[in-house]
Amino acid sequence: MNKQQLMASGNPAYLMAYFRSGPKQTDMTRKLHYAFSRDGLHWYELNDNKAVWATPVGGGIIRDPFINKGPDGFYHLVHTMHSSPDSRYKGKQIGYARSKDLISFTDAKALTVMGNFPETVNSWAPEWNWDEETGRYMIHWSSTLNSSKPDNNRIYKAYTHDWNELTPAELLFDPGYSVIDSNITHHEDSYYLFFKDESVRPMRNRYATSGSLGGGYAGITAAITPGVTEGAEMLNIPGRQAWLLYYDYWADGVYGVMESADMLHWSEELPAADCRFPYQRRHATFFHVTEEELIKLIYHYSLIKRLGNNEGEGCIIDDPVMQEAFSLRTVSMWMKADEVQGTQMLYVEGDADAGFAVRIENGRLQAAAAGRGAPPVMVSAAFTDTASWHHVAVVFTEGSLELYLDGELRDSARGGFARIDEHHVPGGLGRRIAQDAFGGQGNGATFEGLLDHVEIFNTSLQAEDVSYLFRWGIVE
Repeated sequence: MNKQQLMASGNPAYLMAYFRSGPKQTDMTRKLHYAFSRDGLHWYELNDNKAVWATPVGGGIIRDPFINKGPDGFYHLVHTMHSSPDSRYKGKQIGYARSKDLISFTDAKALTVMGNFPETVNSWAPEWNWDEETGRYMIHWSSTLNSSKPDNNRIYKAYTHDWNELTPAELLFDPGYSVIDSNITHHEDSYYLFFKDESVRPMRNRYATSGSLGGGYAGITAAITPGVTEGAEMLNIPGRQAWLLYYDYWADGVYGVMESADMLHWSEELPAADCRFPYQRRHATFFHVTEEELIKLIYHYSLIKRLGNNEGEGCIIDDPVMQEAFSLRTVSMWMKADEVQGTQMLYVEGDADAGFAVRIENGRLQAAAAGRGAPPVMVSAAFTDTASWHHVAVVFTEGSLELYLDGELRDSARGGFARIDEHHVPGGLGRRIAQDAFGGQGNGATFEGLLDHVEIFNTSLQAEDVSYLFRWGIVE
């Protein structure tokens, strides 16, 4: 998808696919996970950072996932898989699956990419690019030959039209030393092959360039990322008119980011405070999705409760969803007020020690989040209309609180806590049960009006997401 197509499709939307592990590959969860972003720097996990899909092949192992959309309209996933014990395939296969919507995957299978090299030890970190010149997919990965362990890798390639028949593997890139984690990015008239140089200590990433996708890579640069980094991946950000380079400090469980406008001049590593990544993300891939695709993914994986008119107004909601601890939370609702004076609770979960609440208070729309041991954080906006329905969204993100009214950010604030602990009291819709995050006391404070489509998400919707919900209404 080019820049013009991206801009025409709506707001920018990006997806990150990854597997999980702690530092030095401890505590691994080798399945597919997702996070989303609207700016390429702040990534918010979907599905509460749990796996979204596990392959039925290769021992169920997904490492180093790479996903992109092909010209056939499918998203094609390739990944490192568990090596088959069968000597005919051991070390020679990668995993594959495809999807139309990034939710349901089909055609999961092992692709024997190194079948013509019987002495292959491993096939790692596959990726693919569409070759415009030949009208084929070019898959590339790292393999070691003639060794007892995968310690002398080179980059190989194979082509396919249909993800069934593959051409025999060929050498794509051999700089004379061990290299892994190839990523090929096209910019202007050149192809840039990023790779991890395993010949130096500490290991780090470099790149080479070519005028052709399929070979001729030369002009190897000096190291462009810090030591102990791997898994270099690129993402074009039209709004920044820049490329972002992501890389994995695999031993420390940290991600780094640099940016460049021309692929030649690189910034210093961006401050960690300017970026956010999910916990334990490893060897990720980053790609564009449409705004509509992203919203469907958010609803599928992170909508944890929907409350409507069938619950009635002023009701108690005794549901574990409204009692769990969280650091990311969005509550979205449509409401029509008949009165704007007094105290009227729209949404309540928890209490003054650990809670989250939205109310109308004497001509103002307000929200509060309470964390143990710190004053509550509050946001507020003028609200006096009793004639129309309005969309309200409140977003809690690790201590920050944002209040949106009819798709626009009206107020934001930051508190002295990053997490709201478990709160073992029933929640309330359109009323207070006993206590609320504002510090209000007593059963009552009933809302005078109507509520509909109250939705709770276990992630932090961004401004573009909230605007989408207001502009386009309910997502089923």
